[in-house]
Amino acid sequence: MSVLTAKRTASPKRGKRLKTQNVKVLYLFLLPALALTFVFAYLPMFSNYIAFLDYDFNKGWFGFGSKFVGFDNFAKFLHDHKFYTLIGRTLLYSVTMMVATFPAPLILALLLNELRGERFKKIVQTTSYIPHFVSWVTVAGLFYLFLTVDATGLVNNIRQFFDPGAERISFMQDAHNFLPVLVISEIWKETGWGTILYLAALTTIDPQQYEAAQVDGASRFQRLRYITLPGLVPTMCILLIFSLSGLLATNFDQVFNLQNKMIRLDTDTIGVYTYYQGLVSGQYSYSAAVGLFQGLVSFILIMATNATTKRLSNVGII
Repeated sequence: MSVLTAKRTASPKRGKRLKTQNVKVLYLFLLPALALTFVFAYLPMFSNYIAFLDYDFNKGWFGFGSKFVGFDNFAKFLHDHKFYTLIGRTLLYSVTMMVATFPAPLILALLLNELRGERFKKIVQTTSYIPHFVSWVTVAGLFYLFLTVDATGLVNNIRQFFDPGAERISFMQDAHNFLPVLVISEIWKETGWGTILYLAALTTIDPQQYEAAQVDGASRFQRLRYITLPGLVPTMCILLIFSLSGLLATNFDQVFNLQNKMIRLDTDTIGVYTYYQGLVSGQYSYSAAVGLFQGLVSFILIMATNATTKRLSNVGII
């Protein structure tokens, strides 16, 4: 073998080795994120062991002196008279929210994609996702302000404008209005942010497909049906997996901040119930068992949904 041939043979290996070394340097930038994820996401998982104890805070933070009770805390939750009520209400809220809010970002993304004015398109897109950065405390305050029976209640003012004899309604004091408020607030706050994912997915679709379809005489609706929607299927499947995994994990911040004393007992979900049992009532072991039960169900749902979507569409997160 000549020297030139040896150099040609060794060159690709050397280039690959240098490229790998450069990538290793870039991995250093991931260390802060990995450290934060481990400290705040994985490390707290070890505290789930108190779900199997009769935990006494006075016996130490790690509860080594607490009595081991096995699955007694889980049995207590399963036999709680609120168990089926909490499960049913949480599922009702989650399913309704998913059905109402899941199509909203997709529809908005498709409408924005059809706009021809780029400046107007950017204004609408920016305006729609700004509410995502507003805290749920602020959102709850706005909804209470708009729905109050006082003179500042915008909704009641509009009702009386069209019907001067209409009685002012205290919307937030009635548990029957709680679910519509959850849905409307979720759509207003998160639709624009979810649209970003679909708009990003739309950019990956080859424009030549649209040009070829237009030459073949395909209408705008046909291009939407046979090109756009199939191109969005992977993104839709990923978002569906995450949505279904949270059927027993409604947004705690949203529910907690929109509640009030008059409707709390009729609108509690598992997450809010866990908060009051743990931090308010001091039943740490019991609340940990409820939270662990909720987490295990969510894990099972996300794995089952992932397996189903992967079998049907060959798209999944694992």
